[in-house]
Amino acid sequence: MRVKFWGTRGMISSPRLETAIFGGNTTCIQVLHKDNLIIVDSGFGITNLGDTLFDRIIGNKEKLKIHIFFTHFHWDHIQGLPFFKPIYFDSTTMHLYSPAKSDIMLENLNVLFDGSYSPFESLMSMQAKINLHQLTGQVDIDGLKVEFQAVDHGNDGANIVYNEAFAFKFTNEEDASVVIITDHEAKPSHVNNALIKFAKNCDILVHDAQYTETEYIQHMGWGHSSVNQALANATKIDAGLTVLTHHAPNRNDRDLQTLHRTLLMMKKFKNLNFEFAREDTVYDVAKVKKEKSAS
Repeated sequence: MRVKFWGTRGMISSPRLETAIFGGNTTCIQVLHKDNLIIVDSGFGITNLGDTLFDRIIGNKEKLKIHIFFTHFHWDHIQGLPFFKPIYFDSTTMHLYSPAKSDIMLENLNVLFDGSYSPFESLMSMQAKINLHQLTGQVDIDGLKVEFQAVDHGNDGANIVYNEAFAFKFTNEEDASVVIITDHEAKPSHVNNALIKFAKNCDILVHDAQYTETEYIQHMGWGHSSVNQALANATKIDAGLTVLTHHAPNRNDRDLQTLHRTLLMMKKFKNLNFEFAREDTVYDVAKVKKEKSAS
C-alpha cells in the first residue's frame, strides 16, 4: 500500500511558481492498493490524476472501476469532479462513498452538475456508471479495510446531515494502516480524543495543518488545525510518519520549508517523523512500517 498526493491545498487552488514544490491544487489523495483506484476527495488535484488515466481508457481500452471517498462536501474537496476525465466514458464505473445518506451526497455533488456551474443536467447523467454508497460501517475493497470517524470541522461533529466531515482509515492484509484526517480542528474535545484512539499506532498519518500558531488565534472555530496541534496529535497517536496537508493557499514553498525547520528545532517534536505533503509524491506504507519497527 502506498499514498500519493495529487492535491495538497485547502480553500482555493494556488498554482504558481512559488508553490511548485509542495503543490497548488486542492485536496485529492490516492491510496494505491494492488491495482485498485482508490481516492480520497476530488479537489482540483483529481484532474491531474484523471489525465494519467486517459491513456488507459483510450489506448488500452480499460474498463476502470474507481472508488472515491468524500471527507465532506465543501468545494475544495469536490470541485475537480466535473473535470475528471474518466467520468466521460461509459466504460468507467465510479463508486462514491460517504457516511452521509446517498440523497444528501447526490444533492451536494449535483451542485457541480446542475447547469449552473457546468453544462450538465446532473451527476447521474454523466457517461460513467455512478454508484452512491452510504457508509454505515467498514467496507472492504479487495482486502483493504476502510473505516471512518467524525472530525471537528467547525461544528464539533454535530451536523451529520450536510456539513459533518470524516476521517478515513485504510488497513491492508498486513495490518499496515493509513489514516487521513483533513479539515479537523484538533483542539481538546471528545471528537479529538476519539480521533486519536481511531488513528492510534497508524503507520502513516495525514493530518490537517492549515495554520501557524499565530494564525490559529485568529481562526479558532474555523475547523482547521495549527501545525502544533497536528503534531501534538501525531505524538499521541504514535504515527510512523506524519504528513501535514491542507496548506494555506497563501503559503509558498519557502514558507513551508522555513516552518518545517522551525518545528524540527522544537524539543517536543525532535523525535517525531513528519513532513509537509508534496504533490506528485508517493509514500510507501510498508517502508514506513518497517522503519518504525526497527526504531
